[in-house]
Amino acid sequence: MRLSLNAAALFALVLQIAACSQGSTPPLPPPNPSAALAHTSKPFTFHTSGDLASGGGSGLADNTIYLPGIRFPIENAPAFANSQVYSKGGKFGGGGTQCDPANYSYPWRDTFCESRVWTVQLCPTGIGHQGQDIRPATCAGGTHWAVAAEAGQITAITAYSVTLVSSSSPQKIYRYLHMKMNALAVTLDQHVARGKRLGLVNNDFPGGTTFHLHFDAQTSVTVNGAPVIMYVPPYASLVAAYKRLLSGKQ
Repeated sequence: MRLSLNAAALFALVLQIAACSQGSTPPLPPPNPSAALAHTSKPFTFHTSGDLASGGGSGLADNTIYLPGIRFPIENAPAFANSQVYSKGGKFGGGGTQCDPANYSYPWRDTFCESRVWTVQLCPTGIGHQGQDIRPATCAGGTHWAVAAEAGQITAITAYSVTLVSSSSPQKIYRYLHMKMNALAVTLDQHVARGKRLGLVNNDFPGGTTFHLHFDAQTSVTVNGAPVIMYVPPYASLVAAYKRLLSGKQ
């Protein structure tokens, strides 16, 4: 059996071999062109804050922009904010697969206080999801870039998360979960600019999950007259950021 390479593939292979021979790793893949081509023909729509998926528990109707002016955390539109657990392919989604077209269409849906097991002080039950789940343009892992919502410093990297602390306020903390952790574009303690690529949206998590980005934020909230750093609902801030992305005003 004979194998052949076209000129472009051969050139890419030569570059890759040369990079490895110099002790460096090949460059990370560029954004998938399908991200730009996959724009839905329908206008962007979204459910109101606190309107959770059926069976998802009690939401928090809070339209406060806790994260004003942030850059949308996925590099390219379209993106689809919805439940990973109570949508098609999820544990309580009523069957189907994560790639069901229903998961890749508007309207968006809030997931902040979804029935989960983590402490979330602002949620009606005191427990919830801590953040917002966002699917990228297509049902593909390791393809679509997550980017820095603000300029800041990478202060923690775990088996499935990256933490970014804002340069504008050390009391504003962002977490990015489920990226492709063996191909991050950042390192611990690195300072990053707003919009800097952090990693590729994936499904990294013990036991696995769907291809999506979990994005959450903690900031200072006044409780009984005293400031407390806690998880805040990012949904309204993300809606505003996504509208800016769609209009080209990132």
